[in-house]
Amino acid sequence: MTILRKTAAIALLLGLAGCGGAPAADNPTNPPSAPTPVVRVQPTVGVQPTDETGEKLVARVNGEPITQSEFDRALARSQQTVDAASPEALGSDVLNQLIEERIILQGAAAQNIAVSDEEVKAELDSQIAAAGGEASWNEWLTMNNYTAEEFPYALKVVLTNNRVRDTLTSDLEGNVKQVHARHILMRTETDAKSILDRLGAGEDFAALASQYSQDETTRSRGGDLDWFTADELLTPQLAQTAFSLQVGQIAGPIATELGYHVIQVIEFADLPVEADRRVTIAQNRFDSWLQPLMYTAVIERYT
Repeated sequence: MTILRKTAAIALLLGLAGCGGAPAADNPTNPPSAPTPVVRVQPTVGVQPTDETGEKLVARVNGEPITQSEFDRALARSQQTVDAASPEALGSDVLNQLIEERIILQGAAAQNIAVSDEEVKAELDSQIAAAGGEASWNEWLTMNNYTAEEFPYALKVVLTNNRVRDTLTSDLEGNVKQVHARHILMRTETDAKSILDRLGAGEDFAALASQYSQDETTRSRGGDLDWFTADELLTPQLAQTAFSLQVGQIAGPIATELGYHVIQVIEFADLPVEADRRVTIAQNRFDSWLQPLMYTAVIERYT
């Protein structure tokens, strides 16, 4: 059990991988995964509707259609790289991803966060060149179930993801207010109150953390959480409390999904945020940005 920062397995930059400069066999854009959404789903209708061209739809997202052919091709790409025990579950995951992509693009546009056609073309030209030219690129597209017409959309999704993250983390340039704190995690509120009583009687915080804390990651260093920003910890309640305290102050019990915490602030400072931590903060902020959009979206599923 740990309270440390979230890991963020996301790709903030586009890149090509594989032998001889060709794209990797997986999705070349490696779009970051959005959190599992809480969405409002309209009742499924009895007959699968079609768009204006007569093509069947699998869903609509705030009125914007997702066609059966788009879903089928996305599913085929996933089947190339994922050995799914349940085809139904994989299909549901693929549809969820397509829905999330629509909501990300819609949400970005609503906030005037845009990626131009020229930027998409420039990135596409770069990837074609890295693949070794048009022939190699077209071969790669075919092998990975992309058409030349649909691949720019995949690029636009990832470039938009990156643009949103850049916008959300623009304040992380230079020095940022951070807190250095330590904590003791206990299973029950009663246990946490007992720790508070012992601290109040003058016992050493680090010694108690080393002996009693249920956070295996920080226990060996006396509960030290190191430096963190206001939105960097796995448990936001703990960070919010830390930033509300004065140096040396102790607070608790603070209830989180992990248990009950006692926290003490050691110091505050304005410091730069390292690159790996910026990635984590970007993911946290992106998740927080996306969640209300997912929740308020009108999503109609037809499969």
